[in-house]
Amino acid sequence: MSRHAFYNAPLINEVWKKAGVSPDDIKSTADFKEKVPFITKDDIRDFRDRNGDPSGGMSVRIPGQTVSIGTTSGTTGDPTPVPNWRRMPSEESYSRDFWHIGARPGDHICHIMFTFRGGHRRRASQEMGLCEIAFSMSPTEIPRLIEASKIYRPVTMSIFPGPLILAMEHYFEKTGEDPVDVFKSYKGAVFGGEPLGERLKNLTKSWGLEVFETTSLGDVAGATHCRMHDGFHAYEDLAFIEAVDPVTAEPVPDGEVGELVVTTLVDRLSPLVRYRTGDLVIIDRTPCGCGRTHAKFNLLGRATDQILVEGRSILPREIMGLVENESETRASLFQIVRTGREMDELKLRIGYNKERMTGPDKELHDRLHGKIKEAIGVPLVVELVDEQELLKLGPPHKIPRVTKS
Repeated sequence: MSRHAFYNAPLINEVWKKAGVSPDDIKSTADFKEKVPFITKDDIRDFRDRNGDPSGGMSVRIPGQTVSIGTTSGTTGDPTPVPNWRRMPSEESYSRDFWHIGARPGDHICHIMFTFRGGHRRRASQEMGLCEIAFSMSPTEIPRLIEASKIYRPVTMSIFPGPLILAMEHYFEKTGEDPVDVFKSYKGAVFGGEPLGERLKNLTKSWGLEVFETTSLGDVAGATHCRMHDGFHAYEDLAFIEAVDPVTAEPVPDGEVGELVVTTLVDRLSPLVRYRTGDLVIIDRTPCGCGRTHAKFNLLGRATDQILVEGRSILPREIMGLVENESETRASLFQIVRTGREMDELKLRIGYNKERMTGPDKELHDRLHGKIKEAIGVPLVVELVDEQELLKLGPPHKIPRVTKS
C-alpha cells in the first residue's frame, strides 16, 4: 500500500520526497516506523488550498471505482472530501459490527443517515442481505422510527447519537409510549458522534436497548465496541495502528496514552499513510473476551481538545459526567471556551433546558459552578445559554466541545 500511495497519491509523494524517502527504503515494519513521515488533516487541507484539489492530494483516480464522494463532518474544521469506492473498508468493519450485534441476512435494520461520509453503511447492509429502513438524522423522524420499529421489528439501528436519544426521551415522556416495547426486537444499537455519558448509557439500558459505541479509525475505517464494552476494536487486517507522543511524535508503548496514528492496508482510493488522527488513546493488544485478537483502544479525547489550567490537564469527557446529572442540563450540551492551550481558568459554556428550570438561573449557575469546581479543582467561569443555541453549532449528531469564542 505504501508503494501504491507514493506513486498515486500526490500528497504522499510530495511529503515522502521532502523527507528523502522512497518505497525502496521500506523493507520492514521498523523501517516504516523510523523513516516514513506523518501526515495530518492540516496537510491535506493545505495541499487542497495550494493545488485546487478537493481531495487534498489523497484521491487516487482509478477509472470505474469511485462511486460517490462523501465528506467528514467538519466538526473540528473544514469538511474533508472522502471518495467512496465499490467496497469501502468502513463498510467491511461495520458489516462485522452488525454481525457481532446479531444481524443476519433477511433481518430489518434502521439506518439513520450520517451527516458525513455519504451513507457507506447502506452498501454494507445490502451486501449482508439486510433490509434497511432509512431515516434522516432529525428529531422529527422519531414518530416514524417508532412506528417502523413496532411494525418491522428491526434488530439494530445505526447511527443513534446523543441528541436523537435525548429527543426520543422527551417523546416518550410526552406521549407515554413504552420504550421497552418499541425496542424489544433490537439486539443492539450503534451510538456515535461523541462519547457516551453514563446517564444516556443508563437511560438506553432502561429501555432494554444495548448500545455499542463507535468511532472513526482515523478516517480509514470504523472502530466499534464489542459486547465487552471495554474498548474500540481496530480491525488490523484493514489498518496498521500506532501510538505516538502528541508533542514529540516518539513511539508510545501499548498501555500508555498516545496519539493514534493509522495507515490503511486496503483503501486504494484514499491511501492514508501514517495519518496522525489527533485522538488520544490507550492501545490494548491482549485478547478480548469476545474472542477477537485484533487490538482495541480506549479513546480519551482529541489532543487538540486537551487544555491545561494551572498545570492540570482537562479533556471534555471529564466535564460530561458533571453536567449530565443535573435535570436542567441533562442533555450534557457544553463547550470549553479555549483562549490557549494553557489557561489561568477553565471557561465553560453550558446549555440548559428552560422548560426544566425550577428556580432562577443564578441557582443553577451556582450549583453547577460549585459541583464542577469541587471535582476539577481549578478556577472556573460558567456561562449558561439556552441549549437550543448550542445545538445550532454543529451537525445534528454532535457539537464542537472546544471553541475559541
